[in-house]
Amino acid sequence: MNATPNAPTTSDPTPRNGYRLAVINLMPQAEIYLDYMAQVLPPGTDVRWIRVRNHPYRSSNHEILAATHRHYDETDLDGCDALLLTGAAMDLNPDLTAATYWEEIVETLRDADGRVGSIAGVCWGAQVVGKVFYGIEKQHFPAKISGVIEMTNIAPEHPLMRGLDDRYWLPQSRYAQMEPTAFAKAVADGVLVPLDWSEESGHTTVVSADGAHLMLQGHQDYPTERLAEEYHSALRKGQSPPVPLNYDPERPVNRWRANNRTFFAAWLESAAERKRTHGLSAGPTTAPSIIPSQL
Repeated sequence: MNATPNAPTTSDPTPRNGYRLAVINLMPQAEIYLDYMAQVLPPGTDVRWIRVRNHPYRSSNHEILAATHRHYDETDLDGCDALLLTGAAMDLNPDLTAATYWEEIVETLRDADGRVGSIAGVCWGAQVVGKVFYGIEKQHFPAKISGVIEMTNIAPEHPLMRGLDDRYWLPQSRYAQMEPTAFAKAVADGVLVPLDWSEESGHTTVVSADGAHLMLQGHQDYPTERLAEEYHSALRKGQSPPVPLNYDPERPVNRWRANNRTFFAAWLESAAERKRTHGLSAGPTTAPSIIPSQL
């Protein structure tokens, strides 16, 4: 793994040609996510890696974290076009607020809103974005969705979807979705816009009407081998996981790379343009306090 040399940090003051993205990294073995993002982001993207204070990162390499990650209040967010919140090992818990770092994440997202062009969440992170900004809870499926799902592009003229095929493959590995009734109301009210759909997973990729928030309930970030690793890890733990749909964990083949690279490039371009046209910049010097009635 080439995580350390390939990970730009806020200690490098030299501007790069390209986009600047802040990533709040909550993933198990957090250091592997550096390579994940390097495979899908446009070349030259300057990534500012953020770790949270109330997360022990027990499975992660702390030497790599210390070299590549900073805390949110140490990060030059105003220099970033967008912010991404990763998934987390909290997806089995039906209570989003049970995470030890919940309040820290909420404060961070609210502070970042209006300072970057767009905030995205992946998997668990997508459901957090849905709750924090739109009050939508999550609802668990009867069984986990795992596999590479063929999605229908239902918004081919949307700036995020114009470069994607009419049907495209998307890795998914999740136990939950945004609660359907509240989600449907937000769509009917014109607040949220679903971008894709499949019989197996429903609406998976969702953006706010103003482009400020993006909910990626699937895994546009996954490399070829990730679903195989999850499958074999479950087997080693004595579990009986189903074989991922449309995916051979013994001989995995990547059918989603090109579309996902196109999607991330479109998102970062949209975020950068939105930041320029809306004059988004400096926010408060300290993160705002959480107001319980807003959660």
